Amino acid sequence: MRTIHRIAIGVLVGLFFASGYAARKECARRQAALIVAKDNKAVFEGTRIASTRLADVSGDVDIRPLETLYTVLNRLREHYVEQLTVEDEGKMTHEAMRAMLAWFRDPNTRFIEQPERRVVLDAEHGKFHGIGAVLAIKQIWRPSKDKPKERVSEEHLVVVTLLPGSPAAKAGLKPGDEIVAIDGRDVLPFDPYQHVSDLVGTDRFRDTTDSQKRKMLDAEQKRIDEGIGIVEAEALLTGEQKKAVTLTLAAKPPAKPTRLTILPQDMVVDVVGDPRMETSTIGYIDINYFGSTTADEFAQALRELQAKSAKALIVDLRGATGGDMGAALKIAQWFEPGRNLAVLIKSRGRKTVIQVPSTNNGEPWRKPVVLLVDRGTARAPEVLAAGLREVGAAKLVGEKTYGNFTDSTLIDLADGSGIVMATGKYVTAKGYDYNGKGLPVDVQAATSDEQMKAAIKLLTGGKS
Repeated sequence: MRTIHRIAIGVLVGLFFASGYAARKECARRQAALIVAKDNKAVFEGTRIASTRLADVSGDVDIRPLETLYTVLNRLREHYVEQLTVEDEGKMTHEAMRAMLAWFRDPNTRFIEQPERRVVLDAEHGKFHGIGAVLAIKQIWRPSKDKPKERVSEEHLVVVTLLPGSPAAKAGLKPGDEIVAIDGRDVLPFDPYQHVSDLVGTDRFRDTTDSQKRKMLDAEQKRIDEGIGIVEAEALLTGEQKKAVTLTLAAKPPAKPTRLTILPQDMVVDVVGDPRMETSTIGYIDINYFGSTTADEFAQALRELQAKSAKALIVDLRGATGGDMGAALKIAQWFEPGRNLAVLIKSRGRKTVIQVPSTNNGEPWRKPVVLLVDRGTARAPEVLAAGLREVGAAKLVGEKTYGNFTDSTLIDLADGSGIVMATGKYVTAKGYDYNGKGLPVDVQAATSDEQMKAAIKLLTGGKS
């Protein structure tokens, strides 16, 4: 990767001085496509699993791309100067898949190696690794500075939520923080050359001497050479490695960036906390993660509160994440069995109505409900909150949610690796789209105490 970077910047400098900015930028874009492929590894939690059997492939699929890939591999086997081993071919296959998926420049679509696949499985059962933070790649699109009709993307590694008692929480990391460097290495966006493109279009660059231009471009070369791809950064902080990391957090001028050192560890999180009576009549259930056991644990918690004659309910979804829509539907079943929770919009405009099952293993809850949410509430918990509020089953108190209504599918591969891809997005049954925007609340409250007081006041008819 270092060699490719060095060649890219070297050519960039030469073209800038020889042929001007337009030729330089085109070279940078082509080289960037190579770099993107190198940096794509990641962790996704809570995705649906799809089949990879050939029998499940429709008969009208165009297999010419597959034939092209096979032709290249076969020629390499026959004619490459050195004999390819099975290990070589495995690595080549992974790199090819990584590059193919990187072409989409989609944070929700990527190739994952075997270690990242294990992390996904662990998360489904409440076991987490790394610094103990749920991270996301936030992508912002803007007009190109030199070609306003074209759009370019900027990617930022942000903290969505923190696991209770995690190393990240203890170190002072907060939801909404942006991680701009790890151990002094800049976190690079999908196109690490975009910053160079922006730089050469500034008056500061144009008005300086050729010598200063070279120094500025050399500094960019060094920054990219020593940087870490944003997807690799996400995987590093949520993976199984145990070495301490120092994070640099973005700050708005004149404030200086904050640095935190965190020692990763393995953690087991209760996906559903112990239920309790918040008042003599109001029950409380805290959900931390939507995984394979969440629905059953929620059902047990709700039965305990019903046995205590709770007359109203607070379900705490603050900081809750996870993409297990099965868990969301089973929880919704307690409140609105048989109702439409959402609509899944897939490729080519196909729509699937997501209906809550009509049967339940207990008496449905027909009493008042408040859902506590905040900007750390993401994915399946957001879909649940949006659906229950739309049908009038619950009120929302707290802060606007994160805004990730993407549907992701995990395709398991034979060697233990996998592919995660964005296969759709959820909108409400009435068609409201909160993806990328966040779900607004009925009652705004900033701090944890204020949110709890507001929920109790809402459930008691104004009495706190």
